[in-house]
Amino acid sequence: MNGNAGNPKASSRKAQIGWAAILLVGVLLIVVLRYIDLEPELSGDPFPGFEDQQTVLVQGLGIHEQCLELRPKQGLDYRYQASHPLSFDIHYHIDGQPLSQFSETSSTSGSQHFEAQESRTYCLMWVNPREDLLKLSYELKFEVVPGKPQTGIPVRFVSDSGKRRIRIIDTAQNELGSLEMKSDILNFELSPDQQKLAVLVSGVREGLQLFELPGLEKKNSFSLEKAARMLAFSEDGSFLAVADEHREELLIIDLSSGKKEKIELPATLLALETGDQANELLGRTELEVLKLQFTPPLLLERDARIELAFGDQKMMVDPDEVCFAHGIPHPLFTPKAVAMSPEGLPGFLAIP
Repeated sequence: MNGNAGNPKASSRKAQIGWAAILLVGVLLIVVLRYIDLEPELSGDPFPGFEDQQTVLVQGLGIHEQCLELRPKQGLDYRYQASHPLSFDIHYHIDGQPLSQFSETSSTSGSQHFEAQESRTYCLMWVNPREDLLKLSYELKFEVVPGKPQTGIPVRFVSDSGKRRIRIIDTAQNELGSLEMKSDILNFELSPDQQKLAVLVSGVREGLQLFELPGLEKKNSFSLEKAARMLAFSEDGSFLAVADEHREELLIIDLSSGKKEKIELPATLLALETGDQANELLGRTELEVLKLQFTPPLLLERDARIELAFGDQKMMVDPDEVCFAHGIPHPLFTPKAVAMSPEGLPGFLAIP
């Protein structure tokens, strides 16, 4: 005979265990449902013409930031829509401090045209002021040529730790494409129209390689006498300037014909930057700034003055007197998001 049969205490204990199990399952179910990633619905109707939205989820009290390089007079059209009111800001950084160019608060949507006044890395930032999850959709259309908008997906071109591969990553950290190289990557740069990617590698036989975007098809390669780490496109993307830190010369390459020409320099370069004017190139040595031009290849000016912004005013200044003494930022003198940094090179992947 079963010792528990007819035992009210044993039956009661079983019932208690059963109800406790049911209660535990119920509590676990509530917790799971509470923390399941249920995406909030976007408020309002989608913007007309939104063809290539980027959608992200922003954690409570968190931010989403999208940074991109813009040149003078280059325009950017942006649209966004959010599941609840947020704060929005466009800014760039000076000495690590953000300088706002435009801002708005308590907005669930926005649509504007922004035009860059100088060559800088501009950041669009959305701030979630609440503790609950925010769903944000946005679209960016940039002008590769002033007055001619073209749709593009904001991406970063990132070199992996092995320095043999460049990955294209979107804002959601998805890999959209990659490029494998046979020798170590030393530097790379995007053309102003975002249609070409130039890559410098350690192997001099094909020391400079040129790829077309968005498909990453190899368009051309150029031999170099010595491995180089500095490069800059001309404003129209037709020429490339290449230099290394050991030679007192600058190589100018015509990308259409492949013709190479040299400019003799008074000293080795520490930095190279496309100028704000058409056909202009700026180089910095240890002692001075050089103003050069792509075509015909010439050294135009030594101890050149450069344009710097002081608040709302712009002045042509002597970098020896201003940049080093007062820490005024300029790409030739200040660190920026270079291609070989962990963050990679910001840009757009154009959509045909």
